[in-house]
Amino acid sequence: MKSIAFLSQKGGSGKTTLVVHVAVAAAEAGERVVVVDTDPQQSATVWSEARPQPIPVVATAPVADLDQVMAASRHDAMTLCIIDTAPHAAPDAARIARAVNLIVIPCRPTAFDIAAAANAVDIVKAAGASAVFVLSACPFRAPETAESRPILAEHGLPVAPVAITERRAFARAVATGRAVTEFEPDGKAAEEIRGLWRWLENQL
Repeated sequence: MKSIAFLSQKGGSGKTTLVVHVAVAAAEAGERVVVVDTDPQQSATVWSEARPQPIPVVATAPVADLDQVMAASRHDAMTLCIIDTAPHAAPDAARIARAVNLIVIPCRPTAFDIAAAANAVDIVKAAGASAVFVLSACPFRAPETAESRPILAEHGLPVAPVAITERRAFARAVATGRAVTEFEPDGKAAEEIRGLWRWLENQL
């Protein structure tokens, strides 16, 4: 079973949005996906409760139980585990970083978010984990998106070539327990999410 954790030490990075949409895109591509919601806010869990489909499976668990949940997921023949994490949880974040194959650090293209990304990088490097950046919640056609890439790349981690634009389709899909690939399958948001999943799959 492959495993990805979305990790950010700053709130509002679009972390949970990416988790649920990438999970659905991966499931549509043939993966047996379990989402582990370790964030006390339980946003991914709330999304799953509104969801008419039984997949992807969403399990709510504290970080202390992560090893057991991942072991159970392997036993259930899951092929991909995606972990949603709480912001500002450095000790737990370090434990998660050591448990997964890949850390994804979502980052908005703003000065505050880029500065905060350094904290996540420190956690990842201390854990010896593989990690990548994804630019998320990007304003439409804003030059800051392209300008942010070389700044993030200075940390020595890959930056996803697919940037996720802030679009209403994301919020509308989540409100009905769906992902953008289901809500607007031919839309731009769905195209970006599928592209991001394909790239992340190659990073695993």
